[in-house]
Order: sequence, then structure tokens, then C-alpha cells
Amino acid sequence: MGDTSLIEKVADVSLVAYCVSPGEQFLVSLEISTIRPAKTFVRVKKLNEERTPTRYELGIQLSSSTIEKNSFQLQLVQASTVVKGKAELHHYIIVNTGDAIHLVSLETLFSASRRKTFKWAHYLTRDTITSFFAFNVQGSALQVVYGTTLGTLVIFEFNILTESFRKIEEKTNAAADSFATCEPCLPSGLDPEAIYIPELIFASYDNYLYSLEKGIMQKLPLIESALGGDTLVSGAGVVAKQYTTKSLRYYAVNILNSGCHLFKRGANGNWESVRIFVRNERQENEEKSPLVNCQVVSRGRTQVCIITGSEHGKIYFWQYDYRDDTITQTIVLEVAHEVDVVHSLKIANGKTIYYMVNRDFVGSQNLP
Repeated sequence: MGDTSLIEKVADVSLVAYCVSPGEQFLVSLEISTIRPAKTFVRVKKLNEERTPTRYELGIQLSSSTIEKNSFQLQLVQASTVVKGKAELHHYIIVNTGDAIHLVSLETLFSASRRKTFKWAHYLTRDTITSFFAFNVQGSALQVVYGTTLGTLVIFEFNILTESFRKIEEKTNAAADSFATCEPCLPSGLDPEAIYIPELIFASYDNYLYSLEKGIMQKLPLIESALGGDTLVSGAGVVAKQYTTKSLRYYAVNILNSGCHLFKRGANGNWESVRIFVRNERQENEEKSPLVNCQVVSRGRTQVCIITGSEHGKIYFWQYDYRDDTITQTIVLEVAHEVDVVHSLKIANGKTIYYMVNRDFVGSQNLP
């Protein structure tokens, strides 16, 4: 499997984040100019075409303190409205700049008219938005959930038809330290046009994993005993089997200097530590990057795949059969140099791995 470089850093800008659209039509990157005053750009690449990505200025204003915090994230969300009995699809680029969440319609981004940006500002200047996830809900709205450095959780809605915001809930001290990542726990192969409200998995620097489902926040067990003094930096989940009212779920958790820890949450709600997948048995250098993450996807009737980046230019892939409790496949992909950090892994449609190398380029690989 050869490496494919999709978007590379260009002069006078810093590549800070990227995302893949539902349905894997577009790859979008977020870039910040290195010349002050700073400007924000997105580059949009159609994945089924060989053409050079198109660059658009967003018009988001950034302060120097915002740039220093480097808390940028990007997501492209598909939303639906019903007009005269017919469903219409809309796409929004959602940008986290640390101090605010910004929404820009993809349709207006492509048009010649003046671009309209909608901004939800976080109310605490000494706090920073560290992670978020957005999804479509009933009633022509997008719901956004985000966590902060002070351990606060905020949920708000953006109404597509009225172009207005509404705060739903705020949980202060939801975690004892900063939230690091926020990932949805989804069934593999979910229809990108489906309205599905996922369980959200938050990793926190208090070394706990948190679950937000149906408005209830839970601190998940077993993580602390697995740490051994190391730091939890990311978590992700997948619904392996869905029953009528219950489900079987697996969670992959990245712990620095330990590896990807796999946990099972059975249909009866019981938790079990399954296995540790080690990136490099002979690693000599201490892992330090909080950007390296694990992902997990369901495959077949009894298997899950665990994928992780690294701080030495590699992507690691394991296929695990949970019925037989065996690793059926292990693959190491060299996608960069030995000194490069491969991070921000995303899985699209259960088939393609997207990743970023340092702040230099975004690449992709087909899953084995």
C-alpha cells in the first residue's frame, strides 16, 4: 500500500487541522497564515479528482493569544432540512479556534457571494475549547458538544433555518482536568445521511475516560489501573454489535509509553480490559506527543481493527477477533521518516485511514 499525500503545507501558512466529509467526497484542511495579522483559510480537495485543492479565506479573526494556544480543529457536518415535504441536505464547515466555534456553510463557501460566518464564543477568556463534535439532530439543527481546559462541557444547537444559536446545557467541573479529545462511538458502515445521536467519548488529562450518552455523563472504570503512571491522551469507540435495546462496544485508548489499550463494554454494561497493543517493543525514546491517537472500527461478525499513529513515522494496524481472543493480523506502515509524528488519524467509511504528518501534510492509506 503506497502512501498518498493529499494536501501539503504551502509557504506563509501553517497547516493546523483537517477533516473528511461524510461520504468521503471532500478533504478539507485548515490553515493559518504566518504573516500577521493572521488569516484563516480552508483548502478543499475533491477526493475523486486529481485537481489541485482550492483555497478559500474564511474571514475568522484570530488574536495572538488564540494562535499561541494552538487549539484548532475542523469538522465538516452534513445536516438536513425539510422544505415543502422534501429533504434538503446542507453542509457546514465547523472550526474550533480555542476561544469560539465557527460555522460556515459549504454552499456559500463555493459561491461568489459574501461568506457568512456564525460564531459561538466561549464565555471564559481564561478557558480554551480543546475538543468538540457536531452532528445533525431532528428539527433542522446541528448540535455541538465541546470540552475545555477547565473541564467544562458545553452543548449548544445551531438552527439552520433561523441561523440562530441555543444553549442546551453546561456542565462545569465535568472532569478534574482538561479534556483532551472528543470522539463519537458509532456503528461501522453508518449511513452518512442518517440522523444518529452518538455516544461521545472524552479523554481527559485527569487520566479518566468519560462517556456522554442521552445527556448523562459517566466516568468510565478500569482506565486508571491501566495507566501505571503514564498519561491518557485520546480515546475512541465503536459499536461492534447493536441489539434491540443494548449493544456491544469496544474502546481504544492511547496511553503514552504504553500503547493502545482495548476495553470492552458488554451488552450487560460490564467493563473489561481486553488487551494492550504496543507500538514499538524496542522504543528507546519517551513518547511525548498528545496528538498521537488510536482509532477502532468494527469488521465482520467478530473482529475489530485498532489503528494508531506514532512518533517515529509509522502507522500500526491490528485486527483482533474478540470471539477467539486472538490477533489475526498485524501490519506496520511506514508513511514518513523516523523522526516524524504521525497523528490525528481518522477512519472514513471503515475503509481508508487519513492522517497528518507533523504539520507538513495530510496523507491516506487504504485499510488492509
